[in-house]
Amino acid sequence: MSDPRPIADPIEMAALPDGIWSVEERRSELGFAVKAIWGLQTVRGVFGAYEGSLRVEPGRATGELTIDAASLDTRHKRRDRHLSSPDFFDVERSPRIVFTATSVAFTDRAAVVNGELAIGSSRLALEIPVTVEETTEQAVLVVGTTTISRKAVGLSWNWLGTISDDVVLHARLTLRRRGSGAR
Repeated sequence: MSDPRPIADPIEMAALPDGIWSVEERRSELGFAVKAIWGLQTVRGVFGAYEGSLRVEPGRATGELTIDAASLDTRHKRRDRHLSSPDFFDVERSPRIVFTATSVAFTDRAAVVNGELAIGSSRLALEIPVTVEETTEQAVLVVGTTTISRKAVGLSWNWLGTISDDVVLHARLTLRRRGSGAR
């Protein structure tokens, strides 16, 4: 993340003002970790291009995060090309990964995000616990981690069983309030 400046003046997450909140890509990070080579190596990757928003209304919050699947970077070009191939993400036919948040339940310094992850033609319902690291009236930094089965989202290629089925997804998202919160 290129801009390490903290968000100042904490407020309670439960008091997050109504409005549209957009993901600030330059102050956010989306990625994953998966064990490979029979658990001897952890492969980590990040996505470099994505956009998203959260709509907060009285009594509810919903949102969507769209990721450019081809922006995946594991710091190994050959592996990245393979992950973009039909064996995995098939970015030619399915260029986007989409998470649709159908509900967000806020507490003082946390939230639970319920939604659906779509990779290609596969859909997976998720419940993601999120912690709030920093908030202001105009910005919020949330961090969430969850573990999914890669097979459950259609990523079943596995040469000689070297790749774990469990994938840890992590997100560190800065959301900035658009305008004055008007819809």
